[in-house]
Amino acid sequence: MTDQIKYEMQKRDKIVNDEDIEGLFSLKYNSDFSIALYEILVKRHDKTPNLLNPKQLNLFLCMHLENAGQADSILSFLQEWFPEQKQQIIKSLNEIGAIKSAKIIKQAIELLPKNNRWFFENSDEYSERLMEKLDSEFSNYPDSAMRDLYRKYAEEHKSELL
Repeated sequence: MTDQIKYEMQKRDKIVNDEDIEGLFSLKYNSDFSIALYEILVKRHDKTPNLLNPKQLNLFLCMHLENAGQADSILSFLQEWFPEQKQQIIKSLNEIGAIKSAKIIKQAIELLPKNNRWFFENSDEYSERLMEKLDSEFSNYPDSAMRDLYRKYAEEHKSELL
């Protein structure tokens, strides 16, 4: 690891620890910006879960969904992490400009049991293959890099992220 990378990581960590929104927007790379913003939002959510404002919640949910899609599956988000936010995530994705992702997630939600039971309890081979396909499509970033969408959305709503 180069000294420059170490410096950038330390700078990012300080921004997160201080919840320094001005410092956040000074970060050069969208990947650093997204990591720091995610960590700040998680920190705020952990302190007071229901106090994120609508713009913060949009980013928070989209970032968690992206993490689920990359680390496990979109089902983790939809059925385990935030099952009560199924309809909100569609709105959040549309709000940040991830229109194709919103359509994919809407289709995935339509496959879920209406009684909130676990997907695999009632699924058949066709619906499981379709869910796997939707998961793969989402994980391939159909709207381009999410970090770029996060940055753009955050810059448009900077005053509401403070």
